[in-house]
Amino acid sequence: MIYYCNRDADDLVYRESEIKDAASLEQVDLVQKLLDTMFTEDPEETTYYSVKPKEVRLNGMIIKDGVVTLDFNSNYLKMTNVREIILRSSVVLTLIQVNGIDGVAFTVEGEAITDAKGNAIGTMTRDQFVNVLLNEEGMLKQETDLRLYFADSNNEKLVPVIYRFTIDNSNSSLEEYILSKLIEGPEKGAANPTLTKGVKVISVATTEYVCYVNFDSSFLEQNQPVSDELMIYSIVNSLCELPYVNGVQILVDGESEILLHKTMDLSQILRRKSDLIAK
Repeated sequence: MIYYCNRDADDLVYRESEIKDAASLEQVDLVQKLLDTMFTEDPEETTYYSVKPKEVRLNGMIIKDGVVTLDFNSNYLKMTNVREIILRSSVVLTLIQVNGIDGVAFTVEGEAITDAKGNAIGTMTRDQFVNVLLNEEGMLKQETDLRLYFADSNNEKLVPVIYRFTIDNSNSSLEEYILSKLIEGPEKGAANPTLTKGVKVISVATTEYVCYVNFDSSFLEQNQPVSDELMIYSIVNSLCELPYVNGVQILVDGESEILLHKTMDLSQILRRKSDLIAK
């Protein structure tokens, strides 16, 4: 699968491509072949366009310990946020298919790229870009509506609240965004919160349709006004709204064998529970 952008360079598309003699190519040669293919525009093709602007030049490539590091010229820094995310996500999603490649890193004239806050982005993996796989034809959306679940006015049922997620240069995943908004709580009057604001998420990752959410120990110390079941399923139902998530595993400090408040078993993968949603 080779990833490209559309004509307007604001969306990600892909197509299956046959790489001649792929099985016999050395790893570095196969990676180079994939890059050459995705960075080359077909003048007769009106659907798939190079994800790399012409003025952005690839200076070189290094493969070490399963990570491909690509170095670009300074024109990389002139791209719009959306175009940069398209370039990063398409390269990662394409190269990660090569056997032995676990991640991709970008540098500009030898310096690691950074997010909007100046933090080094480092090695990028497929999990960081799973949020762009929203549908088969048009995948990368600059804005998308998300349905998050909070408690109703009586703290008895879950009610949906719509949030608009906007892709920015920090590339926060949809999962991270959902959890941050659940912890932040809804606007006053819209619904009641289900999580305590002091709760911290150590990590979140989705693989094989299961979202693994790792909280710190503050998760077990919450004294929220809603039931444990409502609190847990506000997380589960919200994350299961994503098309690539059908189950959630909650961990605390990396441990899954958890009995919340000595009553609720969290050791299993939890699925969406529709009967808790107000009708």
